[in-house]
Amino acid sequence: MKKTLLAISAIVNLLYLINVLVDFGIRLSSVMNVVLGLIFVVSILGSLFFLIQSKKNSGYHPYLSLTVLTLSIASFGWFTFINYLSLIMEV
Repeated sequence: MKKTLLAISAIVNLLYLINVLVDFGIRLSSVMNVVLGLIFVVSILGSLFFLIQSKKNSGYHPYLSLTVLTLSIASFGWFTFINYLSLIMEV
C-alpha cells in the first residue's frame, strides 16, 4: 500500500514537472490548480510520514519516500512560483 501510494505520487509529480519544463502549452483551470496544490501537499506529508515510520522498520529502505519528498517539494515550489508570478502579472 505504501509503495503504491508513493509510486502514484511520484508519477503525478514527474508528469507535472515534465509538463512545466517541456512547456506543452497545457493550461490548467483554477480547480485543477487547487487539486494539484493539494496533491503536492499531501505527497509531502505522506512521504514525511513514511520516512518517519521507516526509522522504526529495519527492513524498509526509504529511497522511494526520499524521491517522492524531493519531487513533491520541487513541484510545490515551482507550482507556487508560477502561481505567484501569474498573480503579480494578473494574467
